[in-house]
Amino acid sequence: MSNSAGPWFALLVILLTGSGFALVVTLMIVRLNRRGQPREQQLARLAARLDGRNKVTIRAVEFSVPQADLLWVARSRGYSMAYHRFGSYYEFFYTPHRPGGYA
Repeated sequence: MSNSAGPWFALLVILLTGSGFALVVTLMIVRLNRRGQPREQQLARLAARLDGRNKVTIRAVEFSVPQADLLWVARSRGYSMAYHRFGSYYEFFYTPHRPGGYA
């Protein structure tokens, strides 16, 4: 019985590794495709995400517009923005009664 477990385990490892690789490649293609969209579409996508939730996190690889434009959209929706270099992502905090800022 133990002789048949080795090949099945190896097959399972190969399938899981291949699936993980395919998932990573798919996510990168989607993010780079979003990055290649026109400026107006990117800002509209950001505005749609800033819908009143307390905190919104967005990966920086999805946007190719300047940070000033992202901050402008955030302020217009009542959000403050923080850019995290480690991890390369933006965090937007809902602050409706304070002017939006950049951290």
